[in-house]
Amino acid sequence: MPPLKSGRAGEFTVKSLVGLGAYGIPEACRFARVNVRTANRWMAGGGQDRRDRLFKPDLPPVDGRYALSFLDLVDLLVVGRFREEGVSLQTIRRVYGRLRDSLDTPHPFSHRRLLTDGRTIFMETVDLVGGDAHLQEVLSGQRAMPEILKPYLKQIEYAPETETAVRWNIATGVVIDPARSFGKPVIAAEGTTTFVLARSYFANGEDADLVADLFDVSPEAVRQAVAFEGEFTPCAA
Repeated sequence: MPPLKSGRAGEFTVKSLVGLGAYGIPEACRFARVNVRTANRWMAGGGQDRRDRLFKPDLPPVDGRYALSFLDLVDLLVVGRFREEGVSLQTIRRVYGRLRDSLDTPHPFSHRRLLTDGRTIFMETVDLVGGDAHLQEVLSGQRAMPEILKPYLKQIEYAPETETAVRWNIATGVVIDPARSFGKPVIAAEGTTTFVLARSYFANGEDADLVADLFDVSPEAVRQAVAFEGEFTPCAA
């Protein structure tokens, strides 16, 4: 990850976000389906030294508010799914750190190996760090890694040279790509943001054909945008 180009302390330039993506916590939680307060706690930790936070976002906080890069977003997605399975934060934190070192990447949950041989590397890591019994049960059961994550990880595309996530096909016809529109959800074929199409759809009497003409996209693209915005509603604070 290249260093961010910043102006005054805590600021970053628009140019520095190209290819990186930038998501406020509420927006990231909407896509990853994680509670906003919970995500903030994972980013900030407790106490002055932040020692117990889960991971440090790539982007610097602005006015005390955290923002996530695209790779942070994918990490958040994976952590959220493990928490749904009842895996403790302590175990996730230890596994995250071990994988970060063994895979030599600051974003181990955004690495291709999590999809291709996730169960093996998790079992090895749990043995080394002495993870909790519940995670060992999850890993050895019928819904073992990477089965828990596979429906989500199969939506991710990875860069061949780094094996890290570069694109998230989050819904039918919709992609989150940090190289397009600063990582906002766009219609994959046309590149128009889903928010703009959906807003125009409701502002024009729910006429998909009219909106398609206005933005030079297909009516199907408009319907995909509306479906996405309806499915991925803001998460609870």
